[in-house]
Amino acid sequence: MVDTKLQDGASAALWTCRFFLYIVILAFSATIVGLDGRKGDNIWNDDLHYDSTVINFCAYSASSVVEGGDHGACRYVMALASISLILVFFLWLFTFVDVLYPVLTKFWFVELGVNVFQTLWWLTGAIVVTAKRPSSSVMDALSLTKDINTIEGLSWINFAFSLFLCGVAVADGLLVGDRTSSSGKQQNTGANNA
Repeated sequence: MVDTKLQDGASAALWTCRFFLYIVILAFSATIVGLDGRKGDNIWNDDLHYDSTVINFCAYSASSVVEGGDHGACRYVMALASISLILVFFLWLFTFVDVLYPVLTKFWFVELGVNVFQTLWWLTGAIVVTAKRPSSSVMDALSLTKDINTIEGLSWINFAFSLFLCGVAVADGLLVGDRTSSSGKQQNTGANNA
């Protein structure tokens, strides 16, 4: 499987970069889903017991624990990471599976389009997550600082990696895609036989 991807230095570097970054974005997106959705972390908890009361709580935009924050933001963060998880899984699958990789190389502009969407998606998401950060009193009261910082940081990293993957898709299409056949091996144009 790897043999067809590693015919020359350029295609090997692009394949390795693409493969690694897709795995990292998958892992970071799954981490965000886990942190946002796990009630024990109290970022989004519809059954939070605090000061002898039960609160329907979302940490984003919360200025106090009793107030509860913006539930739309909690749903948005879950959608942000979940949609990215699905899209990147398919890109990773096309990168990893030997039979599908030539399709990704041939239709590099589709991969570029998905990565441009991902870049804009994560930029918007990272801005929203950062702007809707809960107050420090809420983060201290519920020990959320580490989890909120993790979600913010991973969102910005996913944005940066998606932006870099746009460049990888362009480089793959312009530098490697026209030199390789559907199997990833060097083309025999007839000029090589003369």
